[in-house]
Amino acid sequence: MKPLKGVRVLEIASIGPGPLAAQTFLELGAEVIRVNNPHSLDLLPKNTDPSLRNRINISIDLKEPEGIELVKKLAESIDIFLEGNRPNVMEKIGLGPSDIHNINPKVVYIRLTGWGQEGEISNTAGHDINYLALSGILSLLGEDGSPPTPPINLLADYGSGTMFAVLSGLLGLHEIKTNNRNKITYDVAMFEGASYLGSLIFGLNDSGMWSNKRGTNLLDGGAPFYRCYETKDNKFVAVGALEKKFYKELITHLGLPEDMVDKQMEVNLWPEQNKKLTKIFFSKTRDEWEEIFKNTDCCVTPVLTLDEARNHPHAIARESFSENLPRGNNILENKKEDYPKTSIHSIFEDLRVSKEFIDRVEKKGILSIE
Repeated sequence: MKPLKGVRVLEIASIGPGPLAAQTFLELGAEVIRVNNPHSLDLLPKNTDPSLRNRINISIDLKEPEGIELVKKLAESIDIFLEGNRPNVMEKIGLGPSDIHNINPKVVYIRLTGWGQEGEISNTAGHDINYLALSGILSLLGEDGSPPTPPINLLADYGSGTMFAVLSGLLGLHEIKTNNRNKITYDVAMFEGASYLGSLIFGLNDSGMWSNKRGTNLLDGGAPFYRCYETKDNKFVAVGALEKKFYKELITHLGLPEDMVDKQMEVNLWPEQNKKLTKIFFSKTRDEWEEIFKNTDCCVTPVLTLDEARNHPHAIARESFSENLPRGNNILENKKEDYPKTSIHSIFEDLRVSKEFIDRVEKKGILSIE
């Protein structure tokens, strides 16, 4: 049985980290009701975001009192309330934490925003690139002499926002069940989460072991044993031989002098060693290097495209993709038949919302069942 079986999540529609957090709850066994905004314009074409699949989808106009009433009725039956609006937006429409907790004190209320609920710029707009910029992490990314390179929207949105939102939900459910706590609210700020993910780099920086000059450090491509190299067919391999024993094996397989092993951490030698390894890796194709390093501890892997990643033998052996989508991990079983999905009509019926009321708000365009 999945760990969140019997848990119901109410997701107020947003983009990016919120949907993936809700999807993760769903993969863990929860039932997710997504409340879409009939007035919003989709940033991406429908059906392009896999993190929006297998929901109970309804549209509710939250500008109308009857729409607010519907959400409050749904709150009677939920365990997690997930929203990503700016501070005080939900309070103004009567759906803030205190409003929901007055209806159902056992709800874990998760507020997932870029800047958090308090602070100088908490009410300003932003996206992953902005949250990373303020966290200090963006300054670390990219080549020296060029503007910092945003890592798509993986770090602040998903690595920070999604995962800390999911952690908050799980902690809240545990607190309610184990310690009988009520009225739990979590303020998840993506820029803070991004800084937390960079804890090691902050530590190295404070110890004088990290330079602000990008591409000169241990983990940013400065070290010859931790970077990517172009291959003969204009593809790439990733080298991550950090530990001395792995670096020694790498040097041996490349036919380089063994004394390089003892000089691994001599930073002044890295530029010349980088040139040497660049020339060597460019002498063969990516697939040839993959075969050479197969079943070794040299920590060399091919840099795959998204399509190639789906079809790599290791991913196939582990069934890492389901219906061409990332499965996440062995804890996430996303077989379609496993998703709990109660009819929204049944949910309203259980909550004693009359059919006449539902028919009326549907006719007025306040509610749309998708």
